[in-house]
Amino acid sequence: MIVPRRIPVLTALTACAATVLLAAPAAVAQPATPAVTRDAPAATAGPADLLGAYQTVVETLKALGVQPFLYPTVAANCAGEGMGLVPAVAGAVPGPWPSNAVPIPGLDLTAVKSGQTLFTFLPYGMAPDTPATETAGMQVAWLNLSTGRGGLASMGSIAEIVRAMVPPEVPVELRPLAENTIRDFFFAAIPLGGVRAVPVDTGHGTVLAAVFGTTDNAGKSCFFFPTIGITEVP
Repeated sequence: MIVPRRIPVLTALTACAATVLLAAPAAVAQPATPAVTRDAPAATAGPADLLGAYQTVVETLKALGVQPFLYPTVAANCAGEGMGLVPAVAGAVPGPWPSNAVPIPGLDLTAVKSGQTLFTFLPYGMAPDTPATETAGMQVAWLNLSTGRGGLASMGSIAEIVRAMVPPEVPVELRPLAENTIRDFFFAAIPLGGVRAVPVDTGHGTVLAAVFGTTDNAGKSCFFFPTIGITEVP
């Protein structure tokens, strides 16, 4: 019978979306500072605009359960005219995350496993990624101060994050529906282009990390200076 098979599958599919939604219910609220839509890059920003943008991104990260790095970063000649400054904030969240995933027997719905750290990068006011966008330019260099292990990892786009969040047990024919559900949530919670992230097997301990590199903004290559953070991975 088809119906008995579809019930647990659709239940798992619903849980995939609920996992993300429950991870950060506050993230879908409108931020205090008006967000730049995904339809157009931001114009040249002044100091007050940059401060407001920084606060908006920090609030977004915290709403998602991500700890912002110690200080923001910025790229010049990246948007509009003049200096074309675009601010950005990096952050990290240790696994398991989300910690309040809906339990489904036989399915591990955590996007970040125990012993892993998810590093994120959120710029403010960039154009949305397109199929031609170069998405591998942002890097994270990390060092576990407790174990001495370290490395360098390339960060990926939201599309890559979404694919990784859907459990492999979800049938191939239903994966696009699950991915679209989670992607729509991310776009509602983070209405910004150029978002990057990567889960890294850092191991448990105190992890020091630096995020830096380039992103593409409507054809412009934008270099972001290093920003540093420290994360405790229990």
